[in-house]
Amino acid sequence: MELLFLLVLPAALWAQSWYFLGLYNNPRTLGIISGTVALTLGGLVVFGGASANPAISGLILVWAVYSAIVASVALWGFDERTLGFYALFLSLISLLYVAYYFLGGDVLGSGTAGVESSVMGIASLLLTVIAALVFFYLGAPFARMRQSTGWFELVLSVIIAVLGGLVLLGLSLD
Repeated sequence: MELLFLLVLPAALWAQSWYFLGLYNNPRTLGIISGTVALTLGGLVVFGGASANPAISGLILVWAVYSAIVASVALWGFDERTLGFYALFLSLISLLYVAYYFLGGDVLGSGTAGVESSVMGIASLLLTVIAALVFFYLGAPFARMRQSTGWFELVLSVIIAVLGGLVLLGLSLD
């Protein structure tokens, strides 16, 4: 489940970064890509959630909602500030997942295997940075942050995709 999350979500982040950088003339491209990612992540939670950790299902679900909001903004012209304010919520939730993945066994005290995951902790940290930048660009709004948000999102989405590729090649999530 984590592997598909790390491989699919960067597609939506990549497309949104191109939109922020002004490389898409038509926002429907971003909407179609983000809508597909939202459906894929939502299906992953609904149909693959029985055997998975509920914590990763929650993280995947909030990012699926983010992709769905990006798709609705791009396809139907909804207000971008809604996306910005949801990004604030998303950055706080992703920050909780950073603590969960880096300190999960110590904080919970259960000693369960698989809670501490450096790969998912790094990915959650990168997603926190992306969500915070989107909030400051769209929610606050600071118009001068468009280029920096686009470039950060572009680079960080590539790093998340590379992490997913490394997991695919055998890097352990534990």
